[in-house]
Amino acid sequence: MTEPALGDDLLVHRLFDQQAARHPDQIAVRDSRGELTYARLAHRAGQLAAVLHERAPRPGSRIGLHLERGAEVIVAMLAVLRSGHTYVPLDPAYPAQRLLFTARDAELSLVVSDQPLPAELAALPLVRLDTLVEPAVPLPVPAPPVDPGTPAYVIYTSGSTGLPKGVPVPHRNVAALIRACAPRYELRQDDVWTLFHSYSFDFSVWEIWGALLSGATLVVVPQAVAASPHATLDLLVREGVTVFNVVPSVFRYLARVARSRGAVPPALRCVVFGGESIDVRDVRTWRGAAFGRTTRFVNTYGITEATVFVTYRLLTDEELDRAPDAPDGSAFASDLGEPLDGWEVRVVDEDGADIRPGRTGEILVSGAGVAAGYLNRPDLTAERFPDLPTPDDGVRRHYRSGDLARLLPDGTFCYAGRADDQVKINGFRIELGEVEARLRDAPGLRDLAVVRTFTRLGEPQLTAYYTTAQPPAAAPGPSTDAEREAEQEAATNRLIGHAHLVLPAHMVPGRFVQLAELPINPSGKTDRRALADLPPTAPRTRRSS
Repeated sequence: MTEPALGDDLLVHRLFDQQAARHPDQIAVRDSRGELTYARLAHRAGQLAAVLHERAPRPGSRIGLHLERGAEVIVAMLAVLRSGHTYVPLDPAYPAQRLLFTARDAELSLVVSDQPLPAELAALPLVRLDTLVEPAVPLPVPAPPVDPGTPAYVIYTSGSTGLPKGVPVPHRNVAALIRACAPRYELRQDDVWTLFHSYSFDFSVWEIWGALLSGATLVVVPQAVAASPHATLDLLVREGVTVFNVVPSVFRYLARVARSRGAVPPALRCVVFGGESIDVRDVRTWRGAAFGRTTRFVNTYGITEATVFVTYRLLTDEELDRAPDAPDGSAFASDLGEPLDGWEVRVVDEDGADIRPGRTGEILVSGAGVAAGYLNRPDLTAERFPDLPTPDDGVRRHYRSGDLARLLPDGTFCYAGRADDQVKINGFRIELGEVEARLRDAPGLRDLAVVRTFTRLGEPQLTAYYTTAQPPAAAPGPSTDAEREAEQEAATNRLIGHAHLVLPAHMVPGRFVQLAELPINPSGKTDRRALADLPPTAPRTRRSS
């Protein structure tokens, strides 16, 4: 076992360069097309950095990455950082309109792509990796002055006003994250990690830099493989993966397949959960298969605005071996755990005072991981990133998460849901207001509300309830029930099609339900609780896939 030597530098690309200098022949990244050693990855990134520096010579520009998931994403990220710039993910799987908003809001200077850009982005300056010829004589690698406070990346999260919010995260935050996690996760040079998620999802920040800044190997998981539990388990076995990061709703299916096979990937030493609450039953299912008890499980609480992770909670053998029906047999699953070194967590009431045992309040985060605010959103930044007094009579910037926690008598904080209408589905944080705002642009709609509901299996999903400009019962024209049903189905199909045009796949509701009227509560507002309580067999229901 080789422990990584993490340097004192605060710049992400320099920390990578230190690893490349220590073990240049180690495999850094592998995808379905091949692999790159640390030395080769450093060289490729340096050559692309020279090209980017020539095209965007002023440091601090924001450069979009419009690339299929693969090793080239990592090359491009390192190149952008080396050239003194900030990378902005533009996942090609996202709708063109979403990409256009991101490009405009981030004021991109350049886009790096491996394919033609969508028509909406065609006017942007472009560097095509698939047609770029490596020079016979290596280009001089630029070394522009970069401050640790310079943003390394901007990732966009869902916005309650209907507009996504860009979160610039500086180099120093990423360096602090890896340093804080290295001893807790016992990061090693001989580890094999996966890049399992889209690089537009902030979980990928930890996957990429957790691996490369500790000298490990990163295996890029193709999108088609990530969508298949069987194929994912095959890859974990074939590649000898030791560290696997996953949202609990995806892990559920992996655990079921592992149980049916009778064994789990034998090399896997650590599963890191993030993005949503865990179901201990799935962990116990995994541990019931051969090699399952050799896997450590870590639960995390984190947010994009605080650099991926805020807390760490190891699930112990004693807890996981408890009988499911025992008192508190699964209560530990909601324990937020301990803040990472350099991060601080407070839970406060409506007056901003720390809550007492038995009470519930909002989670505030401060410390090394908190971003400076939202890109080009000063009012929202002031609201969500306030400077607040600290118990030692100081003042510090905090992030108001909108998440709730309950304080137990023993001092444990337990996650208690959202304070607003932001929800998590499959690990993605989604503002229902943004989904509604995009769907309301569809022609023929009169009203619409999106709420979180649950499938018959108890899994969370988004459901869009809507009414048309002409209510079904009053619509003129078709006279037979069959004709009316056909028209209703056509309206639903139009709305589903519109949703796929304007929303990323993870934000498209799983069900669309047409109603004659949306329910109203006593205050005259749409009764979202009544909608959420409607059964899955509500009339005029269609799934989006």
